[in-house]
Amino acid sequence: VVTNLAVSDDSGARLVDHVSVEIKPNETVAIVGPNGSGAEAFAEALGRIVWPDSGRISIDGRDLLDMPESVTGRRISYASSDTYFFHGTLRDNLLYGLKHAPLTDPGYDSQKALELKWRNAEALRAGNPTFDLNSDWVDYNAAGANGPEDLLKAIRPVLDAVMISQDILDLALRSSVDTSVHVVLADRIVDLRLALRDRLKEENLDTIVVPFDFDAYNPQATVGENLLFGTMKRPMMTNRRLAAHPYFQQLFRDTGLSNDLYAMGLEIAENAVELFHDLPPDHPFFQQLTFMTADDIPTYQALLQKLTSRKFEDATAEERSSIIRLSFAYIEPRHRFGLLTDELMAKIVSARKQFHEHIPDDLSALIERYDPERFTASASLMDNVLFGRIAYQQADASDQIRLIMGELFDQLDLYDDVLSIGMEFDVGSGGKRLTMVQRQKVNMARTLLKRSDYFIFNRPLLALDQRVQDQIIRNVVTGLHEEGKRPAIIFVLSNARLAEIFDRILLFERGGLAEAGGYPELSEKNTMFKELLS
Repeated sequence: VVTNLAVSDDSGARLVDHVSVEIKPNETVAIVGPNGSGAEAFAEALGRIVWPDSGRISIDGRDLLDMPESVTGRRISYASSDTYFFHGTLRDNLLYGLKHAPLTDPGYDSQKALELKWRNAEALRAGNPTFDLNSDWVDYNAAGANGPEDLLKAIRPVLDAVMISQDILDLALRSSVDTSVHVVLADRIVDLRLALRDRLKEENLDTIVVPFDFDAYNPQATVGENLLFGTMKRPMMTNRRLAAHPYFQQLFRDTGLSNDLYAMGLEIAENAVELFHDLPPDHPFFQQLTFMTADDIPTYQALLQKLTSRKFEDATAEERSSIIRLSFAYIEPRHRFGLLTDELMAKIVSARKQFHEHIPDDLSALIERYDPERFTASASLMDNVLFGRIAYQQADASDQIRLIMGELFDQLDLYDDVLSIGMEFDVGSGGKRLTMVQRQKVNMARTLLKRSDYFIFNRPLLALDQRVQDQIIRNVVTGLHEEGKRPAIIFVLSNARLAEIFDRILLFERGGLAEAGGYPELSEKNTMFKELLS
């Protein structure tokens, strides 16, 4: 019950002016109004984000401001377009609202237990709490789960409702996999690869992926990938370290690839400098150049002037390295300079075989060779399932592959395993590694997981396309009232037309409650509401 509520901003300007209204425990309420109408400030007051100047908000007769946060934090959920993320995994940020107190005993050995006892004693002397940070704080029951084992099954409907599941799946596909943790996924990688090949063949898309073959050059992969036919275990092994390794240098001399790739690198440099030297650094063409950035153009321009009339032997080791490096990132169908002949591709495949046949132990330990029967731990999940490269000539090929993979994970009962990999994605400081759209979706999901009695949504999806916003709002309202549960939902809407799915509408204007009623009633008689609809 809201009684005579007044809210002002920091300057003293009145945002909400003496509003009184009652919202029933199981009611869905849409709040609409033009910019500056007071709708957002009203929602902030309901969520205890701002303190009112006067008036009262009560639940079952108790003043909202007198209730402890241990109660309001569990029973009231609030989300706006302002998102908070700390540096950690997506899982930690998503489950943050479910962490209220330590719920498990970590089970320390005798030494650790003594250290904990000493820390607790020191904390009590200082007047601090003795909560154990190493305990599991997640209230799984609040999310509808029994424990960490079935948590993903419980929260997946929420992720689907806010349309973030595919994003998390994409994060998983870009990530490397800890095979000691995700044992089932690693063991079934061959099944996944075969299922993908069969599915692509069924849909006449079998040319969309060119698989790796030890005896053949893969035209959709870089020259470097074709030569190595494997992945380096970073950070222990890098391109520079590999290039400086005596075995690698000897291989280049013995096979004659040094001269071939040097000549190829010179042509790449000449073409790139000629085509892109007068373009601004932010030009989209530079996104297509995997071998050179806009900042490299002047460097290679000067290097070409120096090397044009000189032979391979006359260039210094550093100059040769700079030129050969360009050829390693070259992909014929992508860059289309016409530099890869059949003879050169055959030579690279021959050098590859020689490289792996006599590879020394120190290099073998740091390079994982592609194996159709094994999971490549140092490669991403996407690369493992593909075991090949997507054809650059196919439009939207990457999107098609991702959708098909999502369906295959579901069919093979591996979706939750993959989702858990995406949940371990490091979101970065303040969530900066996620887009604003993703942050707002995750923020919405975090709010829904709490299963509160009151849900307050204060235009939480402003970064999203209006069509997507509308779909998510419909999903949320429908989902929260499934299976007999009927929490109160209070939603400040950007699109007034969506108010038709709510039980009641509160129409705000100039800080006051202009009118309240159902959608048919207001759409027929209220002029301002009609303007918002149009």
